[in-house]
Amino acid sequence: MKRFTLFFVFMCAMAVTFGQVLPTAKPTPIKIDDQTTQGPVQGSIKGGGDVIWQTTFNWADATNPQGWTLPAGWSIKDESDMGNPWTWLGDTLKWVVNGSNRTLNPPSIFASKADGFLALPIQSYNQRDGIATTVAANSWFQTPKIDCSKVSSVVVKFTQIFNLCCLSANVGNLQMLATVDGGVHWATYDVQYNWGANNATPTRFQNPEINISDVAAGSPNLQLRFYFHNGNQWYYWCIDDLKVVEGYGDDLVLEDQWLDFDGGFGSTIDQMNYWPLSQMGMAGNPTGTVGANSMKGAILNRGYNDGENARLAVTIQKNGTEILSTASPASTIFTLDRDTANITDPFLATDYGDYLVTYKAVSDAKEEVPINNSATLRFTINDTLAHRADFSAETSVNTGGWVNGNNSGDMMAVSYDLYAPAEINSLTAYIWGWTPSQTPQFQFVLVKEVDGVNEEWITSEVIDMDSSYMRSWVTLPVIKDGETEFLQPGNYSACVKMMGVDPARVNGSCGMSVGRDLSTKFSGCAQFYATTGWTGLAGAPLPMIGFNIAATGGPTQAPATFNVDMTKHIASGEFKPGTDFVDVAGSFNNWSGSAHLTDPEADGIYTIILAGMPVNKVIEYKYRINGSWDTSEYPSGGANRKYTVRYWNVLNDIYNSGKTTGVDPTNLVASFSVYPNPTTGAFSVEITNTVASDLVITLTNIQGQVIYKNNVPDVLNHQETIDNKLAKGLYFLSVNNGHEVKVQKVIVQ
Repeated sequence: MKRFTLFFVFMCAMAVTFGQVLPTAKPTPIKIDDQTTQGPVQGSIKGGGDVIWQTTFNWADATNPQGWTLPAGWSIKDESDMGNPWTWLGDTLKWVVNGSNRTLNPPSIFASKADGFLALPIQSYNQRDGIATTVAANSWFQTPKIDCSKVSSVVVKFTQIFNLCCLSANVGNLQMLATVDGGVHWATYDVQYNWGANNATPTRFQNPEINISDVAAGSPNLQLRFYFHNGNQWYYWCIDDLKVVEGYGDDLVLEDQWLDFDGGFGSTIDQMNYWPLSQMGMAGNPTGTVGANSMKGAILNRGYNDGENARLAVTIQKNGTEILSTASPASTIFTLDRDTANITDPFLATDYGDYLVTYKAVSDAKEEVPINNSATLRFTINDTLAHRADFSAETSVNTGGWVNGNNSGDMMAVSYDLYAPAEINSLTAYIWGWTPSQTPQFQFVLVKEVDGVNEEWITSEVIDMDSSYMRSWVTLPVIKDGETEFLQPGNYSACVKMMGVDPARVNGSCGMSVGRDLSTKFSGCAQFYATTGWTGLAGAPLPMIGFNIAATGGPTQAPATFNVDMTKHIASGEFKPGTDFVDVAGSFNNWSGSAHLTDPEADGIYTIILAGMPVNKVIEYKYRINGSWDTSEYPSGGANRKYTVRYWNVLNDIYNSGKTTGVDPTNLVASFSVYPNPTTGAFSVEITNTVASDLVITLTNIQGQVIYKNNVPDVLNHQETIDNKLAKGLYFLSVNNGHEVKVQKVIVQ
């Protein structure tokens, strides 16, 4: 369970102000203990990027009762001496948590997952035989000696996933250490990147590349150690595809980038993905301009040459047209040093539009690894919508994870400031999931700060939650009285109040959750309000909640470019260029189909630009071959594609997600298992497809009512645990992959 100290640490981590030198929390790990720098090695026999040493952990051994054997030269040690070491895994890991079955499948990001990987599943160890223990992870594995004697630059690469829980101090749990003298001295690198607890590993931390040249270049005795420790008792750390490679001479890395919205108080408030034009452009007090965006980037020189005239180049496009090209002042970044580069003048958008900001780390040298030099962020200036988060929910959140949370009436919230008078029309939020047995209701609430006290100012109607709201955006009008809807400048919070019934809890429960955005930077704007004392705590995860004001002026229609990749269907003979055609049919053209898409480049990517798309509306569509619904995408009643229209729309799709009829459609589900069955409530489902397919998983009761539904896109293997506090009885679990439906009975005792 999280504590207030966790909130404080998380707030501090998110609110770091970077100076000229960046010493913490960047995607390339920070070395904690340094060693003497070694000079370049003469006569290097390798070139940049060449592999010096590697392993995929292919340690399976059928002759060993444990199923694998540790190769010579490797070491594994559990410092706690409690039998919780790193272990080799070749298939799914299963354990029990609070009576529920959990699994950890081989991560899809592991390129060589088929031959095994290493894991420290501390939660599994703490749930042996159904008995909960609280032994903290304190274990490492170590490589044999690696010869780097003939290279002048050494970079370590690997793929990882991790998840940690409930620590007040979230720094230094996951470390990579390096030694060249048999362990007398160690250099230590943080490979957790100060990432907070209870979060899935973000993409930018899944494939570390760590330059250890100052430690390892020229040494024949490099050894690496991976150490999971510092008090964590929950979840896991998994590693695969470990490589030591020759580094590059000229390799700048754009480690992170910022687009900081001027909050009008003489400081910035991090990202704002959607904002009304009428609420920006005012003079800030004491400085700045409301809505102006400051742009900066964190640059690492990972090459062994100094980065001469290193700078951050930034371009901004409005609706696809470049309107700004600028760069930060130049500086020299020495090898393995970091620097922040700031664009001198903030950018203020003065018109409606979709703005794409492209960041690029450049220097005078020709970049040898350009793939890690650039990144993009985007924001939209519209007339009505104020929304900090983006439109993609990576996971969900309610108040159940915090002390005094999980009560009926608790609220998740996002704070906003209004700078000019406005009339509020509605609030909007992404609804994630629910517990049907708790019969939850929800209500959207706008909270206003009045004389330092937060008050519920205006609300929507109360809505009965059901499965139709799951995984969808919901916009509810506020109840107007001719007065409270007219908002004056000040601080407000857009909230979702969640109300569930739970006989086991005096105060009820939330009963549901809202979407959570993991990719948007924020600081101090996310909150929850617990009914027990109605306390708001800043620094919580960012919920996907916003509001709409009564304003006009923005375009109501915009063009959309549809690009669909037909290459796989061309290769399979299902689509013949010059003879067959592809069109797009959707809710925007009454499903009647468009003109033919064209392929002027003859690259298999077919394109059409359609005008008149409804801005801020969700459109649904499918592609068809030869205008026939029998040859359309997902022809057996599968889900339509969905897209929220913006001012600038480029949709890049693959026809039918790349699935062709080269595989027998009557046998696409290779396996379908449910366990435990019978169950006392919670159960897990595992599905293996012959080819990657979209899945629709549905649980119904004996009366035919849908209790649970989940759409899973394009998977070979899928596992999930369903815990809906089901009443005793008979249920039917079905899986539909668009070609066949398989059903199993589930008995709840």
